Amino acid sequence: MNHRRRSLLTFVLLTFFISWTAWGVLALLGTEPGINVAGVLWLLGGLGPPIAAVVVSQLTDGSQSTRQLLSRLLRWRVGWRWYGVAILFPGLVVISAVIIDAQVRGLTTSFPSPDFVLLFVGLTVASATIGGGLEEIGWRGFVLPRLQASLDAFTATLVVGVVWMIWHAPLFIIPGAVQSDLPVLPFVVQGIALAVVFTWLYNSTRGSLLLAVLLHGSFNAWISTVWLLRDDIDPLTLWMMALLVCVIAIGLVVVYGTEHLSTNERQMI
Repeated sequence: MNHRRRSLLTFVLLTFFISWTAWGVLALLGTEPGINVAGVLWLLGGLGPPIAAVVVSQLTDGSQSTRQLLSRLLRWRVGWRWYGVAILFPGLVVISAVIIDAQVRGLTTSFPSPDFVLLFVGLTVASATIGGGLEEIGWRGFVLPRLQASLDAFTATLVVGVVWMIWHAPLFIIPGAVQSDLPVLPFVVQGIALAVVFTWLYNSTRGSLLLAVLLHGSFNAWISTVWLLRDDIDPLTLWMMALLVCVIAIGLVVVYGTEHLSTNERQMI
């Protein structure tokens, strides 16, 4: 086993150990996450990927590699259009699903008040930090470039997407976790398709983790806004969102190709 494969395997094992141990204890306690021990365990589980990425990078490649990894969080000079993609792509998916719900199913969604703008910003910031966005240090920052060193971008994306979805598994049995109220299959389909969008954005911005974190946070915020307006989670709406992300992901692969999946010819290694 070469150095790169060994570091990837170590990352996966350490990530799952940190996250599944914390979430496993949380599931056994049966306590909903809040400002309590359960909240600490939930947060620790979510930070498994970035913690593992930093530890493995430091141990296998040294401090320079770790600095390079974390420096991508500050890679903000990427062009304003990519900020638009990170924030508005999830909005396109969510708003399209809401419109289809209204036109086809007669399922209406309350129009948000101006106060929702501040709430949306708060949800995005929370989701980008304690709500999942920092996972990207591990999945897109550590794993994806190493896989793309030997695989085409699309194959690497599928590997990341599948492992990423498996990693979420314990959350479906933890009381109070968002996933505990969601059907598994559309969540998995959407997640693997969304991995294509993450790769395209990451590669096109020369490895900007900042944009990947922002996309993660804004996607969660857009979906959370719909649930807050409806006070419900509708499985058919989730399926509609998943299928819309799949259509967009297929379009990106067709337009930009499987080799690099990027507006740039050179992959971000």
